[in-house]
Amino acid sequence: KALCFSSLGIAHVVVEQYQKAIAFLEQGWQAAQFSGDLYLQGVNLAYLAQACYSQQDWQKVIYTASLGAYLLEQIGSEDWRKPAGLLSILQGQMGQEGFQTLLAQQRSKIIPVIGVDGYDYIPELLAKYLDSI
Repeated sequence: KALCFSSLGIAHVVVEQYQKAIAFLEQGWQAAQFSGDLYLQGVNLAYLAQACYSQQDWQKVIYTASLGAYLLEQIGSEDWRKPAGLLSILQGQMGQEGFQTLLAQQRSKIIPVIGVDGYDYIPELLAKYLDSI
């Protein structure tokens, strides 16, 4: 079920039907959480962040891209770089202070998923990404 929702969501991102993509990817993420598949969770979140970016939903971009980058990096997947790159672009557009403010606003939603240590690691993950490009 998670893979079906994920595939449909990704297909809608590719054809730039972002509202439909968001609906499928959110369902895919929920199904992947239920199954415990961290890779599929991370991929869903990465594409969800991309779709939300296209809709200029900056808070949701920060939430989903942060979670996606963290989960993918924790399992050793190089795919963490995609959502981290999106966060880097957004940080460049908003400025450090604006970005940190939005990240702090998402703290209460991020911590239940990846914990305080995961939340605290997000700036390090961004720095790791920026150092690698």
